[in-house]
Amino acid sequence: MDNYIRVYDNVMDDEKCQHLIGMFENDTEHHQIQDCGSGATLTQINLLHSPNTIWKNEANYLTNVIMNYVQQYKKDCDIKENQWPEKFGFEPPKIKRYMPGGQDSFPDHVDVLSYRTARRFLVAFIYLDDNESGKTVVTPKDDMFVSHCKQGSILLFPPLWPWMHTGLSPVNKPKYIVGSYLHYP
Repeated sequence: MDNYIRVYDNVMDDEKCQHLIGMFENDTEHHQIQDCGSGATLTQINLLHSPNTIWKNEANYLTNVIMNYVQQYKKDCDIKENQWPEKFGFEPPKIKRYMPGGQDSFPDHVDVLSYRTARRFLVAFIYLDDNESGKTVVTPKDDMFVSHCKQGSILLFPPLWPWMHTGLSPVNKPKYIVGSYLHYP
């Protein structure tokens, strides 16, 4: 069985990635600390946190980038029309920053564990910077997939129980990603 994990490079240019990192660092008012369990944390901004957010254009841009690669993903995974919902939505994109030093990480987890999260059916992570450490490790049954932090690349995979994944802590510099999910209507 195909593992349904795909990475696509060069989905965003370096300038746009750096612009998003700069906006994140300047918008400290909307930074939120996420408890990732086992003492691990990260800092994030929900880009659509309010109707007057400065992030509207960037959220629309990121949604379009994700949608372009979702179409490619469906082709590459040979997903048939009756396997995919005719209509679906998006979870608001979030930019997440993992600081080096060990505390900022996301230990083994899946992204669907409750009624509230059960609408999610596809994960999208866009890496905003190159980072030797801080990889995303996805471990479907009897397999392991390592996604390196490559600026401008996108990682797509299902968020369900067979796709346990880990966001490793960066070592030398912060790691920045955009995360979102496709939702059932």
